[in-house]
Amino acid sequence: MKDAARSAKQNIREGYRRGSLGYMINGIRISQGSLEELSGDMEDCAEDKLITENEYKKFEELYQSAMYLSSRYIQTMSKAENKEKWKTMGKE
Repeated sequence: MKDAARSAKQNIREGYRRGSLGYMINGIRISQGSLEELSGDMEDCAEDKLITENEYKKFEELYQSAMYLSSRYIQTMSKAENKEKWKTMGKE
């Protein structure tokens, strides 16, 4: 579970650092897969009573928010007028 959570963050960072919008979007999509993996693990924990119902609900809220925001980011950055504006650190 810890690896899936870390992977979500690390894939976004890697996509960003590679320096193109395509890599960034791909990194976000991969991170969404890691979040989905984490969500399945949390479902298992809830079913096995390893976490409380409230803990699971809080996680689910955070998960839904992260998935929504990352999807919206991909949609926005994929618009033709935004492709030319996207830059990474160190690029002019």
